[in-house]
Amino acid sequence: MNYTHYIISPLINGGHYGNRGFASPMKELNGQTILIENCENKNDSYRQKTKYDDKADRYFSTYDLGILLQNRDSYLEGKLESNGDVDCYSFSYAQKSFYEMMGIGTKVTVRLENIPEGCDYDLVVYDAKGNQIGIAKNNGDGSKVLTLPDWDESNRYTIRVENHDGGNVDTKEPYRIRIMEEKYQKQEKVNSGQDYDSEIERLHRKQYDSLTEDERYTGKESVEELLEKKASGEILDKREEAYLKIFANLHDYERAAANGRLKNTLFPKMQEALEKAGIDVQGKEYAIEMDIYGKITVIGELSEEEKRKAADVIEEQFSDELWESHMQASDYSTAEYNRINAYKTTTSFLEKATKGQYSWNDISVDGNGKISGLPENLCQLLNSQESNGRYEQLRDDILMLYDYAQAYGMEGLSGYKVRYEEAGSNCLDLL
Repeated sequence: MNYTHYIISPLINGGHYGNRGFASPMKELNGQTILIENCENKNDSYRQKTKYDDKADRYFSTYDLGILLQNRDSYLEGKLESNGDVDCYSFSYAQKSFYEMMGIGTKVTVRLENIPEGCDYDLVVYDAKGNQIGIAKNNGDGSKVLTLPDWDESNRYTIRVENHDGGNVDTKEPYRIRIMEEKYQKQEKVNSGQDYDSEIERLHRKQYDSLTEDERYTGKESVEELLEKKASGEILDKREEAYLKIFANLHDYERAAANGRLKNTLFPKMQEALEKAGIDVQGKEYAIEMDIYGKITVIGELSEEEKRKAADVIEEQFSDELWESHMQASDYSTAEYNRINAYKTTTSFLEKATKGQYSWNDISVDGNGKISGLPENLCQLLNSQESNGRYEQLRDDILMLYDYAQAYGMEGLSGYKVRYEEAGSNCLDLL
């Protein structure tokens, strides 16, 4: 099957989020924090935002791992749910600029520990530009550690955890991430003549040279060419993957991986499921449409009964996976990505929580950010300071979307639609 990919939506490229906001109740900064990542946290993409609850303080939750810096006993506990699972975490180091103004230097280390027995996980850090600035190395005690480079001026990072080289994961045993800082008095800075680009190049070359011979890529293809191969569905060998892990930008790598996953994993599974259901699609021209509410429609050279049955099979078995892969393969900015996902998550939640009796159009928000228009018990949960991270994130999404709607309207979101079109060959090609 050869699929062509279309997006039908007059989305506006706006960054308006309004001035309303709601923060979790503050906790004592020097107290221990134990953030919990679980299957409800959507964090397969660096562009996704998700709130993590604190096991040590049930009233606190956060999008950001920066809180872990406040106490050396603090950590995040997470699990890889499958061999292909990836966990991405946001880490902001806002105090960095203040320290620099005061002539204080900091050494920030990120530590991956409690790696389940028999597993090998990688931890990689990217800066705000999406460039890789650190790959955790074995520390000799079963953990992996990296130190953030002092030449990188970013104070926002993405921490990415995945299994190494396609190995097995333990879906029951959690890993831990700790982030620690050491302060020191900086000496007068001497200009080394090295700028950001030079330092990135030097770091990546050093990482490449440190690879073992069986991990070191010696081919002639560029990073861009390897990403194109990956996006086309071709399986790269471990040398090529190691090369991309060092040199590829996170945004480009994530898109290529998602496109490849659609072509060599998801689409074949969909075709197999359709054939198992007695629907023959070989050699036929048809299209699969998915709206933002998860509704699947099939059109083309199939009978009406086959279209209905095919839509039911795809919607029941693949709707969520198809949506997530589509979003990760997209070229949206982080703001656009989160706005689209927020609308989908919010409308889906309202459909399930109210059994379809309430929708986005029923929501109102006053000048203080208080949500109304929904059932009383639901409004209480959304407006409460004692809600868990899930409801706090829903509240944040509603406030963001409401302000966006006031400025731009919701037509671009409510009418959002994705289309995959079969073009009559035996290979997958997502455009």
